[in-house]
Amino acid sequence: MNKVVSDYYDYTLPFYKFFWHKNTESYALHYGFWERDSNNLQEALLNTNKFLAEKAHITSGDAVLDAGCGVGGSSIWLAKNFKVNVTGISISEKQISEAKRLAAKNSVSKLIGFFVSDYLKTDFKSNSYDVVWAIESVCHANNKKDFLKEAYRLLKKGGRLIIADGFRSREPKNDKEKQILHDFTEGFALPNLALSENFKKSMSDVGFSNIKFWNKTKEVLPSSKKLFDMCKFGYPIAKITEKLHLTSPILTKNNLAGVVQYEAVKTGFGIYGVLYGVK
Repeated sequence: MNKVVSDYYDYTLPFYKFFWHKNTESYALHYGFWERDSNNLQEALLNTNKFLAEKAHITSGDAVLDAGCGVGGSSIWLAKNFKVNVTGISISEKQISEAKRLAAKNSVSKLIGFFVSDYLKTDFKSNSYDVVWAIESVCHANNKKDFLKEAYRLLKKGGRLIIADGFRSREPKNDKEKQILHDFTEGFALPNLALSENFKKSMSDVGFSNIKFWNKTKEVLPSSKKLFDMCKFGYPIAKITEKLHLTSPILTKNNLAGVVQYEAVKTGFGIYGVLYGVK
């Protein structure tokens, strides 16, 4: 599965950059939280960082592991705004190379170390981090509990886990929802999509306490709609360019996933949440 995920992000990296975060200061590969005063997508993308930082009680001096850091958007934002020491990891060498470049561009390289590493089995010492931070990365783990076990090992006593991700609210109730789930997971290189209640139970089973869940589906709906609009336009084009051998099937499947994710969110089958737990 690691190769499927790394191939996906390696191929789609320029598309995210051009169509989504547009090389603005968020460098985000995730959904944005639209608040009442949000004026555009870039503000919404930064709101996701702000919400997680507040709920995780990030303070200067914290050691943070950004598990599945993408091109380093959250890591760089945390270093700039909180002066924390961040370790960012990804299984994509291209993402890590870009993250290092962006950290240097933003003059925070001294506060951040970026490494190619699998968040399910890192080489870092136990009890090393105050916070494990994961935005839309745990969804790529086949067994989510494996991630939770590794996060628990890496956290200091009293350390905090903060996750923002997509979940299922229930099992598919008909063939249409089964197809939506298939197209969504295949297009975003996901082995599965966890039920939110099962994920919370897994956190408890691993040993996390003070578990909290914030349903942010309403706040990501405008982001979901923007993605839908882009992909509805891009999907038929991607099918043609794939047939002409100009683009990869990865792009076609990704555009289809961008279309169906909006329907999943609108029907309540797909939800977006932030989870917090303490070791």
